[in-house]
Amino acid sequence: MTATVGLAVGESVVHLPRFQTKRGERAIDLKQIVYLSAQSNYTIFHLITGEQVLTTLSLSSYASLLEARGFIRIHKSNLLNGHYLGKCRLVRSGELMLPNGKIIGVARRKRSSLKKIANENRTK
Repeated sequence: MTATVGLAVGESVVHLPRFQTKRGERAIDLKQIVYLSAQSNYTIFHLITGEQVLTTLSLSSYASLLEARGFIRIHKSNLLNGHYLGKCRLVRSGELMLPNGKIIGVARRKRSSLKKIANENRTK
């Protein structure tokens, strides 16, 4: 059985078909997602509320869908919502500090382009 991630044109909600709750299938508003992280073959959605949602699909499954909607692959294990990039800052170790104070990894090859994008977002 294969799983797909659904997002229609113009929608701002990600439907997670294999994430079942007591109330049925779960949907998440894209604006609520700060970043996604890989956990082996699973993906954890880190929401602005502090909630973490574990899904059974890999990060690459979501990356192909969400990168077209402003998400940035900053590391093989992290996909950041570009909306929050202006509120983040790079720390000395080359990691990214999120608005909530959490620090996540940034690939060495992505640091310079990430700085450039962050500076562009701050000037807008």
